[in-house]
Amino acid sequence: MVKWNILPATCITNSCIINICNEGDCIPPHIDHHDFVTPFYTFSFLSKSNILFEKVIAIVSPGEFRGSVEIPLPVGSVLILKGNGANIDKHCIPRVRHRRVSVTFHRMDDCKMPYGLQPDSELEELLSYDL
Repeated sequence: MVKWNILPATCITNSCIINICNEGDCIPPHIDHHDFVTPFYTFSFLSKSNILFEKVIAIVSPGEFRGSVEIPLPVGSVLILKGNGANIDKHCIPRVRHRRVSVTFHRMDDCKMPYGLQPDSELEELLSYDL
């Protein structure tokens, strides 16, 4: 991802969330936990969908939401969340029409790591990628 200029060479994430949505599933309005530092990188696969943003997202019906900002997420796209979009506004994925997978990479703030967590030694040896 660094080689393709998707992620900056200085970005080594230490957390990943994989969302697998079947037809009719949604991701409800939320703000990612503040223990994660921004930016977040979300990759979209299998089908397109939209993401909504708003400080308060209206729930219209199960899986249907209303927000003031709607951004399309085409297949293969990368959404970079930072600033208000990551820290203040809620975001959600309304009910999807087709199976969809998203992979979100985060970095947890080092001082917020769970007590006693033993990092994977192979991951600890990773260095920034030199371009």
